[in-house]
Amino acid sequence: QTVQAWLVCDHAFIRRYGLGAVKPRPMPLGPMLSNGYLKRGNSLAELAQVCGISAQGLAHTVQRYNAMAKTGIDEDFAKGQTPYNRIQGDAALAQATGLANPCMAPLQHGPFYAVRIVAGSLGTFAGLRANASAQVLDAQGQPIAGLYAGGNDMNSLMGGNYPSGGITLGPAMTFGFIAAHHAANQSLPTPLDTTL
Repeated sequence: QTVQAWLVCDHAFIRRYGLGAVKPRPMPLGPMLSNGYLKRGNSLAELAQVCGISAQGLAHTVQRYNAMAKTGIDEDFAKGQTPYNRIQGDAALAQATGLANPCMAPLQHGPFYAVRIVAGSLGTFAGLRANASAQVLDAQGQPIAGLYAGGNDMNSLMGGNYPSGGITLGPAMTFGFIAAHHAANQSLPTPLDTTL
């Protein structure tokens, strides 16, 4: 069975920000509704039926989320708990509405919308620990001779965040260069004596 989840929002959200591949106002929602990418229900129960999920489960999830949005503390995914996350939120809306977290707002008024999410892998955020010379470190924090990492295989420069597509390309090129420069400046090991 395919593992799936749903991104759910209310009408105010989707028109202000969009959702997945759905663009915000003034772009029309009709084409995304027609092709099945975007689901809509006038109520949460109707949305659940259209999505083929439990109406009771969706209602409980939204009720729980709305309570967390009011306190500003996301107990499930820690949205807005780091300065990096908060800067990506909507500080102007949070200030205007008195919300405690610019990354969270209650889902209040229908119609409601959903986009199905299927698990996949885009990149890593916690690769091999390495030093400034791109050398991979062992469990004691010491460099492993001759082993280097860069890009997605290296621990994240973004602290585990993935701000946009292609964000790992710069570190990959930079640390690839650093690793090559460091390796080229290392003394070569003594060749093995193959004569017996």
